[in-house]
Amino acid sequence: MLTDRVAALREANIYERQSYRHIVGMPALRQAEDIAAETPFLVVRTMRDGRMDLFATGVYLDRVRDDGDALRFAERIVVCDSSRIDTLLAIPL
Repeated sequence: MLTDRVAALREANIYERQSYRHIVGMPALRQAEDIAAETPFLVVRTMRDGRMDLFATGVYLDRVRDDGDALRFAERIVVCDSSRIDTLLAIPL
């Protein structure tokens, strides 16, 4: 699926140039033993003409493991606040 997204960005989809600002909030620890955290996020899309749209909001549900010398993500689940997603989404959140 990643190959299809890259091909769509490079060849298939023709769209106005845009940029995304991904803002991540402070993580809240849900469990100390397994190191589970919940982190809110917000994504704003800015078009070339300066118009800004709230693109997505939600929360990351993360499970982190201790590898001894470093903490590493074991799992990340993205839960969006809305089920309405742009149909031409090629860049993953």
